[in-house]
Amino acid sequence: MIHQAAAVWHTLSSVPPAAIALVLLLALCQLALQALRLWAILPRHVALTLARTAHAFTLGEWVNLFTPARAGDALKVVLVHRAAKDAAPLSLSTATGAILADKIVDAGSLVLLCVGAGLAGFTGLMRAGVDLPGAGTLALVGGAGLLLPGVAWIWPRSRRWLSRMRRELMHGLAALTNLPKLLAAVGFSLGAWLAELVALGVLCGSIGPALAPPQLVLALALLNIGITVPVSIANLGVYEAALAFGLTRSGVPLSAAVAIATLHHAVQLVGTNLGAGAVSLWWAGRRPAAVRG
Repeated sequence: MIHQAAAVWHTLSSVPPAAIALVLLLALCQLALQALRLWAILPRHVALTLARTAHAFTLGEWVNLFTPARAGDALKVVLVHRAAKDAAPLSLSTATGAILADKIVDAGSLVLLCVGAGLAGFTGLMRAGVDLPGAGTLALVGGAGLLLPGVAWIWPRSRRWLSRMRRELMHGLAALTNLPKLLAAVGFSLGAWLAELVALGVLCGSIGPALAPPQLVLALALLNIGITVPVSIANLGVYEAALAFGLTRSGVPLSAAVAIATLHHAVQLVGTNLGAGAVSLWWAGRRPAAVRG
């Protein structure tokens, strides 16, 4: 155990600073593209600026690092709702629909990336990893689907509220039926995934054997399956284990895989904190100006 830890530390200490700097820039690029994806999905009548959208997205991602059950996504809904008050009214239900559409495009673009990389041969492996979180998600959705009609039947006045909430939620999801908006969102999402893919490739080339794009996509897919359900703060331990497992499937030695996964996670955390700090400073500097105006 001590020997393996020493091997991982030796591998980490041999990574060139230039490679780490490049990976950090790619992580920031990934965060920016993800914010652009959400901005493209938001209803156009809201006219929410890209800066305010980035503020809501990055702070939500930052909160997701430290809270369970993706509470940062709920914060995104609230921040988008509040920011839209200065432009055009946006209900909480519509904001929720937009965040949900963002998640759908995010997951869908990863699937497209997997298909494009030719991962058909790994289908059985990926299915084995997704059974547990998939079953839990289906159970929650199914339970909510059974609960809402029951509430409507017990409380007739709730029917109007449910009908209005459904309309507003579908309004937030409208980007999925608008081809230009959907293509823009998918383009930004694919760009974000490719930035993370290149960053992972840079780390692999600096620490271990260089991997082919399909192998990198496999590792990335297994990583995201592994962290679907948060079980620790910032997914510490789970993130490294899932990514290291994916890398070892492509022949990367265990010590090198752990080193790559550890450094990749560290850079992602630094990038998220830098992004959240930057937009928070922008927001803090802007508010006094808005008050004076």
